[in-house]
Amino acid sequence: MNIDAATRIRNAVDGAEVFTGCWPEPDLSVVNGSRRTAPRPPVGVFGPFWSGWMAATAEGAGCPVDYVLGSLLAGASALIGNARWVSPWQKWSEPPVLWIALVGRPSSAKSPGQAAVIDHLRALESDLAADHPERLRRWQTDKEIAHTLHERWKSEVKEATKNGWSAPQLPAEAVEPVEPARPRLRTSDVTPEALANLHSVNPKGLLLTRDELAGWLDSFGRYSNGGDRALWIEAFGGRSFTVDRVKTGREPITIPHLSVCVLGGIQPDRLASTLMAGDDDGLASRFLLIWPEPIPPRRPSQVSDDVAAMAAFRRLLALRMGTDDQGNPRPITLPLAEDGLAVLDGWRQEHAESEAATSGLLTSHWGKLPGIVLRLSLVLEYLWWAAAPDRGEPESVGKAALIGAVALVEDYFKPMAERAYGDAALPEDERNAATLARWIRRERPALLNARDLRRRVRLPGLRSADKIRAAITHLEDADWLIAAPAREGGSCGRQREDYRVNPKLREVAL
Repeated sequence: MNIDAATRIRNAVDGAEVFTGCWPEPDLSVVNGSRRTAPRPPVGVFGPFWSGWMAATAEGAGCPVDYVLGSLLAGASALIGNARWVSPWQKWSEPPVLWIALVGRPSSAKSPGQAAVIDHLRALESDLAADHPERLRRWQTDKEIAHTLHERWKSEVKEATKNGWSAPQLPAEAVEPVEPARPRLRTSDVTPEALANLHSVNPKGLLLTRDELAGWLDSFGRYSNGGDRALWIEAFGGRSFTVDRVKTGREPITIPHLSVCVLGGIQPDRLASTLMAGDDDGLASRFLLIWPEPIPPRRPSQVSDDVAAMAAFRRLLALRMGTDDQGNPRPITLPLAEDGLAVLDGWRQEHAESEAATSGLLTSHWGKLPGIVLRLSLVLEYLWWAAAPDRGEPESVGKAALIGAVALVEDYFKPMAERAYGDAALPEDERNAATLARWIRRERPALLNARDLRRRVRLPGLRSADKIRAAITHLEDADWLIAAPAREGGSCGRQREDYRVNPKLREVAL
């Protein structure tokens, strides 16, 4: 804004009336910075049943269909779990584990989108645990019997020792039985040791769900010196992991295939400060980011077939792990169909060329996508199977599923990653200016005060006077704000830090 224009506007706002015509057109690009437009979700890839179910479910939840899509992928990947893996060739295999972050403001209906799938998993978990009270009662009886027999054995040992006889061995029935664990499909807030305990009795895997992933990410290091972060990184790969039980001194817990899927929401302003903060250790790159454009509220026009969806989820839950030579549970690995190998190889070459053009955290994320394509192909294959009750279980992951997974990555997840990583890569003052601009668009104030922003509004990233000042300066340059005249009666000439908001912004649709 040039000096003459600024002077003209100040003169206009000196009075009680604000003359809109005196203001220049505000630069609306500051709202999103360099953020690219969200791609359309390719729901057709999921087949007729799931695409219809997602659309109807999203309408009922009042959320973008993207959030239901991400929740379905995470939920299905957890239900398949370690029961089935996929391998295109020797030395390369992938579990179906997916990490999904639903990005959006608090009012964007991320939680209802998650609930559409989580509620089904909660019902499945209740079914699994239906006989748990009875098993617990039997265990308590067996425990008391073992305790009685143990006390009797101790008396016999004492008597034998006193008389110089050979001491009897402890009977097997005198050993306290292991308490039966309640079957679990998901968790939300768990320490590394508790996670290992849960996984040891649920070897198929688990789903971690959080309304806000930022709280989970902030908790890393709370229980150990960075060890929990390492555990979670391993939980993405399904590899063996050992957790030492330092506090209790008991034997370490070894999980042969640590597989935990993740589903949660995160606000755009927390992407840079939590998920993408610090050194790149690969944690952020494991997430598939889903950040749709907001949608207006509307009355649903269709009803989702939740009965059929639950039946499909039950088919996935019923998948069982195989066993190794010692009888221990292990994943059953499906091959990639022969006609899919050329498709995978061709896509990998094209993808490598695009990866060379990336930088920073985006490069790390691009590096994970070949494995994620295989995981998505496995999940798609089994989602199609689960929705077709008359179809036999797949013996391989077919070419169609691989093509569908490539389409999901190329047409959806790559643009979403560019949208999220591009936003996080903005300079801090531009991100903060965008945060303030979105608040102005939402609240539509005629006047704002820098001190009130810091003390009362407290927007993410805008908690200090310097950061608020930098954001305001950026919006002044974009013709959104101009310093208001000093108010009369101020103490000792102290500046009120008031700013007039360009009234033309009220004419812009949200």
